[in-house]
Amino acid sequence: MDMKLPGIVVTGASGFVGRNFLEAAVGKFRLFCLARRSQKEAGIPLDDNIRWTQVDIARWETMRDVIDCIKDHGGADYVLHLAGYYDFSNTENPEYERTNVKGTKNVLKLAQLIGCERFLFASSLAATDFSGSDIIMNEESPLDAKFPYAISKYKGEELMKKYSEWFPVSIIRFAAVFSDWCEYPPLYMFIKTWLSRSWNAKVLGGRGESAITYIHVRDLNRIFFRIIELSENLPRIGTYIASPNGFVTHNELFATTTRYFYGRDIKPIKIPKFIAAPGVMLRQVIGKLIKNPPFERLWMMKYIDKKINVDASYTFQKLGWEPTPRLTVLRRSLFMLEKMKSHRGAWDLRNEAALLRVAQRPNLLIHDIMVELREETIEKIIEKILLPENKSCYLNYQAMDEKLIKWHVTLIYQLITTGVRTRDRMLLRNYAQIISYRRFIEGYKVDEVANCMLSIGEVISDALKEHPEMEKMEQRIYDYITMTFQLAVDEIEDSFERIATQPQEVIDAVDKASILSSTTDLERIVLELEDICQDNPMNAHLSSTGIEAQANSTDN
Repeated sequence: MDMKLPGIVVTGASGFVGRNFLEAAVGKFRLFCLARRSQKEAGIPLDDNIRWTQVDIARWETMRDVIDCIKDHGGADYVLHLAGYYDFSNTENPEYERTNVKGTKNVLKLAQLIGCERFLFASSLAATDFSGSDIIMNEESPLDAKFPYAISKYKGEELMKKYSEWFPVSIIRFAAVFSDWCEYPPLYMFIKTWLSRSWNAKVLGGRGESAITYIHVRDLNRIFFRIIELSENLPRIGTYIASPNGFVTHNELFATTTRYFYGRDIKPIKIPKFIAAPGVMLRQVIGKLIKNPPFERLWMMKYIDKKINVDASYTFQKLGWEPTPRLTVLRRSLFMLEKMKSHRGAWDLRNEAALLRVAQRPNLLIHDIMVELREETIEKIIEKILLPENKSCYLNYQAMDEKLIKWHVTLIYQLITTGVRTRDRMLLRNYAQIISYRRFIEGYKVDEVANCMLSIGEVISDALKEHPEMEKMEQRIYDYITMTFQLAVDEIEDSFERIATQPQEVIDAVDKASILSSTTDLERIVLELEDICQDNPMNAHLSSTGIEAQANSTDN
């Protein structure tokens, strides 16, 4: 990492706002990224100034390694806390408390321990109640909405006040964030419906005066950078609004969107609230029966013709920042529609992904428990292989040096652990391809190698199922463990079949390469994998272990 650059911790780095911030911040910061998804899955390119850690911020025990990584790479001056849980059900969910409150507290503790210079906290305008009489929101508006997400943001802001005793804090209340691809779920559903041939394509609820404010993600990045730039001159704790002034109504959105798309004005059909609410209720019932519920929820009906009306004058004056006129939602509608028409598959993929919020990544929980169970599970695997009654199944393995067996098993365990974390099954598959050549040369039969691999998978699966935190996770264990080992077994069988047709000179070349044949080599690979995964798990498949390169060389 370039130690001349300031360091910043970014939570929620794989989310919509996080990904866009990273794109803008690469080359300007040393980036310590915390996310539930892997760097590969999030589509973030590898970079020398990015350290990526898959972590559940609500589990403090998994955050300790993050602190060590940050300190080992020059520390971090800022924390940008974007991680949070939200869904559109508007119902109680333990994730609001676990991730948005407990997780936020853990990130604040991390900031305290690394000695950050400013903490930037993502809050929301929607946490202020606007269901009653129309009000104008500003930086001093209370967070008084009563739905679960709003309550979690209120608790988060209270934590900011408490921790501002240790470091400066900037609270940023977001408007609805969108991009040129849309990526704001309600807006996406509006556009998708209005431009469809559906029966409700022209329908607007109430008078069409429902209104909120929108901010382009590029303008949101600008306010982050501006706060960091002015950090030394900003108050110890301050609240800012990332939003234009005023509001945008459904009438305006409908008129602009349909005019751009059809090239003419389309007159909407306005449904009074007293009719809209029963209609949504009926659609919910039908949707539940056919297992295809509509996006609209009954709770949304109370906001028909209500407005989030914003006055962000203080923010504009204090930060010297304002939203860019050409990036307003009405002007960018043309860009969104062009993206939709030109790249419909990518458009739908991005927006459907934004609709699916996963609160707790089961792969991270499984990974953490696998790390916890590692030594005892490896011992159980070796014990099973060396059982006298299994001699006929594992004749060659039982004749192998026990230390060599242990390192092979340890490598497989580390590969599957890393694969679970990164959701990359190819790590174990590549190993299976390499080891098939080695075992073929050593005179092993395909059944012995395949059965050994299956047995290792079964012991790991059984150990996980017995863990109390894995209750009701049997399907996930099957998906992440059993299916990955089955893929490895299929690769072993394919490889043995393929090797048998290779010219002798190819087999001799592999034999001379001594691939994965010594305890020293295996120990080095395991230790490198451990180090890389603690630092940046995404580099595991590209590391100097050469697993992938060796797999490719045996395939050529």
